[in-house]
Amino acid sequence: MKIGVDIRSLMNSRYSGVAFYAYNLLKELLANDSANDYYLFYNAHGQKTVPFFDYPNVHYCAYQVPNKLFNLGLNLFNYPKLDQLVGGVDKFFMPNWHFVALSNKCQKILTVHDLSFLRYPQFFPLKSRLWHKIILAKRLVNKADKIIAISQNTKNDLVELLKVDPAKITVIYEGVGEQFKLRQRDDEQVQKVKAKYHLPEKFYLCLGTLEPRKNWLSAIDGFLTSHTSANLVLAGGHGWQSAEVLNKAGNNAKIILLDYVEEEDKPYLYNLAEALVYPSFYEGFGLPIVEAMASGCPVIAGANSSQSEIVGEAGLLVNAYRSEEIAQAINLLEQNTNYRQQLIDLGLRRALDFNWRECAEKTKQVITQ
Repeated sequence: MKIGVDIRSLMNSRYSGVAFYAYNLLKELLANDSANDYYLFYNAHGQKTVPFFDYPNVHYCAYQVPNKLFNLGLNLFNYPKLDQLVGGVDKFFMPNWHFVALSNKCQKILTVHDLSFLRYPQFFPLKSRLWHKIILAKRLVNKADKIIAISQNTKNDLVELLKVDPAKITVIYEGVGEQFKLRQRDDEQVQKVKAKYHLPEKFYLCLGTLEPRKNWLSAIDGFLTSHTSANLVLAGGHGWQSAEVLNKAGNNAKIILLDYVEEEDKPYLYNLAEALVYPSFYEGFGLPIVEAMASGCPVIAGANSSQSEIVGEAGLLVNAYRSEEIAQAINLLEQNTNYRQQLIDLGLRRALDFNWRECAEKTKQVITQ
């Protein structure tokens, strides 16, 4: 079978949630499926680097048409047909929504990560809101023959907000890489990462893009009103409306600001942290939550969207709108070391439910059946 895959999300050297999903899924899928031929499509005007999957059944289909012109053709004229552009494929898999045009005879499989732009449009800049309108999400899900949702919460949102037939939606959880595991604090690489980022002996960790949806302002307020003597490390690229967070954090000596953390350093960062503080207003899945649990790092997360579903009983869930609950969660971890250890143990067990190999196998079944 000939399968087309849209890898446009992998053209950025700094991966975010969608790109992490696409890369880790394809890494497992292509390594373990020699029966099908995969045609990886991307388009960029100028040089772009994408990951190289060196298998005889993997073919790269790269084009260099100016994106504005290319996307205009796809969106307004439903041309060119991507399945024909890559040589004619039976199935076309989209790991995220994007501008796309496909032949009627080609089966379309789409992964939907979340509908945050519909649930909380106020968390997105005007440019992003316009992009989501132009891309016509409702048309995409209607045209898709099969949809993969990365959580039950995302499936529920698809049914409620876009009126998608639940029968064509399959829930497949994301995975967690084998590099995320419990390590000793005196591990050589753990200490190298600690020194690299000039980290203190004891700190709580906020990890993710600095943007309103992640709710870092409440995380800071909760941390500052807690009784901990530790520091707070805020690590993430500067997104939309990050200035207020940067100003608030920069004016307090207890808060350490890091920029984007290299992917290879993240497993060690979790092992150094007292807990991950992640009180997001909305998540389609919440990959850092699972990575932290797999690394033996307790989790404080928002009691909303997919976070309750993913964390279950293995972490502390707080009202994202009440910073005092974040403070209470930090105080509980500080005062009750037995309970903290219990959460570590529960988190390690819960993380076993999320596996990229299983994610890839289930995804292959959806695509090929």
